[in-house]
Amino acid sequence: MLLHRLDQAEEVLAKIFLAATAILVFIGAGFRTVGEPLIWSVNLAQLSFVWACVLGADQAWRRNEHIEIDIVVRYFPAQVRHVLAVTWLVVIAVFLGGLVYYGARLTALNVERIMGDTEISYAFVTAAMPVGAALMLVTTLRKLKRAVLDGDLSALSGKDGTVL
Repeated sequence: MLLHRLDQAEEVLAKIFLAATAILVFIGAGFRTVGEPLIWSVNLAQLSFVWACVLGADQAWRRNEHIEIDIVVRYFPAQVRHVLAVTWLVVIAVFLGGLVYYGARLTALNVERIMGDTEISYAFVTAAMPVGAALMLVTTLRKLKRAVLDGDLSALSGKDGTVL
């Protein structure tokens, strides 16, 4: 129940960040057209866009909407595809764990760096990577749990319902 509410909150935040990006770009373009550029609008648009991207990436991962290239593995027997799918989820989890670790270190290095003409720390931009990777890591671990512990092979399925 709690994870479902967090998933919903993540989706709302992603939509807010995407809408903010569009609004900020529009405002910035309008002011630039009349000869009064707002440099900060570009910086804030970039900030909101990176957050929209990482939150949206996790949503796509949760819904199995990322691109799949299965031209070879679709001809493998179902058992082999299941083993490959679990193996890839483990590899993905390790990779995401590395992104969380190194992204957090990068964020810490950017705390005092200021973003463009704003007074906002650049760490808010770089924090998107470890936070997004952490969210995707949780999604990956949820998929692994469902597939391995619960025996729910739909956790390994792609958008079209085939495993891997």
